[in-house]
Amino acid sequence: MQGTWWAIVTALGSLLALAYYAFVVAPARLHRLRCEGLRSFARLIELRTQGRYGKSETLADLAVAVATRLGMRLHERQQMELAIYLRDIGMVAIPYRVLNKPTALTRGERALLQRHAAISASITEQIPGVSRVAEIVRLHHVVYSEQPDAPLSAHLISALDDWLRVAESANHDVATSVLKQEVGTRYHPLVVQAILSELSRRSWSGWSDLTRSAALWL
Repeated sequence: MQGTWWAIVTALGSLLALAYYAFVVAPARLHRLRCEGLRSFARLIELRTQGRYGKSETLADLAVAVATRLGMRLHERQQMELAIYLRDIGMVAIPYRVLNKPTALTRGERALLQRHAAISASITEQIPGVSRVAEIVRLHHVVYSEQPDAPLSAHLISALDDWLRVAESANHDVATSVLKQEVGTRYHPLVVQAILSELSRRSWSGWSDLTRSAALWL
């Protein structure tokens, strides 16, 4: 009798282990593999634009941390991370001379550049396994006052992407001031609050290392 119970317990333990692997370990590994593959696309865009666009690794790290603070579920955080790596892939359709123009863009050139979000979303829709994040990609420059009901992950990417861009060109204090000034208009209030909370616990003494261009990897 004791042997029978032990066999049942062993069988149940094996089933639980298999279930854990199938529903927890395997999906997590698949997500990481997807991120590693899509990260290559982001680095190619970074190279093509001389570091102006496509930077994703610091953004992804910050975004996942902020999303956790906002209580976003695991699958929402994972979809957001995929969207981050795909958000600028549409830059492949923008002329090189516009992407790397050393002087200010004309109105027509700015309109052309703004099309990259829609193009990125269209490309994302064609990629098996990640097409569901196309809407987040399309809205990654969303303005809160215009589309307050857009996915929270899109609002998060929009705010953090702007913060990183200003922090690199000026410094993170200036970037933080911009977020505070535009809260409720350009940026989602809850997102800004969570970003500020996350930034307050981080040290940015190594900022120059975080923003290095992919060109330096060659």
